[in-house]
Amino acid sequence: MYWTFFLMIAGGMAMIAAALPSIRSILHALGSGALQVRWLWLRRLIFAFLAGYAVFGAAHVPMIVTIPDLIVASILLAGGAFVLIVARLSEMTTRDIIRIASLERDVMHDSLTGVYNRRYLDGRLAEELSRAHRTGCALSALLVDLDHFKHVNDAYGHDVGDQVLRHVSGLMASIVRTNDVVARYGGEEFVILAVDSKSADASLLGERLLQRIRSEDIVLLDGNTLSVTASIGIATSATDDCESTFLRRADEALYQAKRSGRDRLCVAGEACQLASA
Repeated sequence: MYWTFFLMIAGGMAMIAAALPSIRSILHALGSGALQVRWLWLRRLIFAFLAGYAVFGAAHVPMIVTIPDLIVASILLAGGAFVLIVARLSEMTTRDIIRIASLERDVMHDSLTGVYNRRYLDGRLAEELSRAHRTGCALSALLVDLDHFKHVNDAYGHDVGDQVLRHVSGLMASIVRTNDVVARYGGEEFVILAVDSKSADASLLGERLLQRIRSEDIVLLDGNTLSVTASIGIATSATDDCESTFLRRADEALYQAKRSGRDRLCVAGEACQLASA
């Protein structure tokens, strides 16, 4: 009975110790944040359990082990098994959640630029346009197209072209609000859905973006710099708009901006304007 008691205590300690690698894996996967802090406290608690098991076992070294002691030891053994099982299941669940989140990100985001892709845009546009019709709030779309992008690819190569796309998409993402949407529409075209924004608000956003694109040169890998410009077409939702007519009006405004000399924005139904230098 004496050795059975200590084998139970040692087994409980071994299973608790075996849970620590799983917790370490979870902490590594979580990175920083409030959830990681909670798991750190749990790991400290497990170390405290280990110390408690050791103290309980050591306290019975010179003593005769009784039936109640065996019952407590069996409970501690079961507790160690429970901690190990929960830690392993938590590790598996964390990995699955991270994998699913990664897959969802791949489905919704453009792999080159990191902004949303066309698939996500189509669904979000239908949602926001329906909300605008229901609540009467304005929704504006900015269709952004890089000027002479084919020349960039032809003159510098597609690697530089990709760098330009990442640079410009990063600028767009940095100036929009958190509830706005930046998506790659196709090739060198992007769409910004400006939620609760009237035509004047969207124009201010477009002017800021044109200024940023024009003024911030792209540093190439060889140390040289490259300047690019863009043209923007803007449309604000109307009561009879569907997704296709809404974006078509923005596309028509974009072509008007291109025909008017590029590096400017045009609002559907209004005259084009050159962004302030």
